[in-house]
Amino acid sequence: MSTNRNPLGAWHAMPMRTVVAHRASERGVMLIWAAAALLLIAGTILAATEEVKAVEAVSRAEFSAEGQAREIAQAGVVDAYAWFRRQSVQPVQAFTPALDLAAATPVNETEDPTVGLVRTFEIAPGMWGRYTVRRGTAPEPFTDDDGNGLFDSGESWQDDNGDGRWTPGRFTRDVSAERGLSANGGVWILESEGVVFRRPRADLPLGQGPNIELGRARLATEVRRLTIQPPAAAALCMSTPGMSALGTRARIRGADGAAVAWPDGATVPAMAGAEVEGATSAVPGFISEVEEIFGVSWTQLRSMADISTSDPVHGLRGEVPSFGLVVIKGNVTFDATRPLRGTGVVIVDGDCTLAPGSNSFFNGLLYVRGDFEARAPAFLRGTVIVKGTADMRGTGGDYCELEYDSSMIGTLLSQMGQYRYSKAPYAPAPLLRDGRPTELHISRRRLGSGYAAALSGGN
Repeated sequence: MSTNRNPLGAWHAMPMRTVVAHRASERGVMLIWAAAALLLIAGTILAATEEVKAVEAVSRAEFSAEGQAREIAQAGVVDAYAWFRRQSVQPVQAFTPALDLAAATPVNETEDPTVGLVRTFEIAPGMWGRYTVRRGTAPEPFTDDDGNGLFDSGESWQDDNGDGRWTPGRFTRDVSAERGLSANGGVWILESEGVVFRRPRADLPLGQGPNIELGRARLATEVRRLTIQPPAAAALCMSTPGMSALGTRARIRGADGAAVAWPDGATVPAMAGAEVEGATSAVPGFISEVEEIFGVSWTQLRSMADISTSDPVHGLRGEVPSFGLVVIKGNVTFDATRPLRGTGVVIVDGDCTLAPGSNSFFNGLLYVRGDFEARAPAFLRGTVIVKGTADMRGTGGDYCELEYDSSMIGTLLSQMGQYRYSKAPYAPAPLLRDGRPTELHISRRRLGSGYAAALSGGN
């Protein structure tokens, strides 16, 4: 009996048509499974793609809403700044935006005077914004054991509100004492919160029902009053008169003040050939430091300036802004192509030169930390304060003139003694339970309940 050793085994016994049919069937099943697998993979890829698109869309919407919220918060800062500047009584002692539409002269500074400065407005169809600049509270008194100016864990404090923990200052408030000023109202922190809402239901208030919040942002800044206290009521105030010279065709008028003033006990300046009309005298207590005259440091002064530059060629174009504050770091020369003109306060942290033929015409206060040299023709009205040496003289038949004008100084005080930004707007850090700022900057939406927990009791 023979044995079938054909490797096809049982297939060998089948007719060829049957073998072909079975093989076709197997290929069909494999193709079906392959197609099913491809459909499954394609569906998974499509679902993942749609999910990624959805996440990107949400991220874009969240980013856009948060950006808009920041812009709205910025609008609140600007509105609060304008409120401080337009108050008739300066410095401002209390932040009290008013609402009285029934008055003879209606007052509409806010939507809710009990809160502070509040404005709500439509951004786009179905989109609304609101900024709130809240009336603030001062921090509870504490003992600054380490002298760092901040409340630290373990330091003792006065629990004014009885909540068992130190409460920091919040929202818009007077921080003059914290900044070392003896009088109130000199420095204020302004804090604004901007919120963006979706509003499909106009009959419901913002934040209720489907009128949900989309984004929120906070911005804060500091505003400070600029003081102007010249060392003397004089046209020219010189710290080093012994090395200074007022030459031929230099004309200095005291008018309703002194012509030239210098520190008591210093050498009298050389004034041969100069036309000096008015008193020339030594002044006891003569101080020409910038901190004494303007009440702020150089750093703060630069931050408050309308123009602050170390490149006067490109940084100061044209005239000084009307009643503007200009701070120039380094030496500067004004000539015929760029004369010193305008009305305001110009502070030079270096040498200042009015070149021959500059035709400079300036009203206000010029403070020069270095040396001052002026040639004709030039006319300055107000006061010039020089810490270095002063050298003024005419050229040819032209005069170099300087005239003290108390009315001009008074106008400077009233126009420029208002509040100015002394710190760029910034996003204030959240605070921990003990009042210390935290570096936690994860968005509230992504962190969820952990954000509130961190702020209420985190370390």
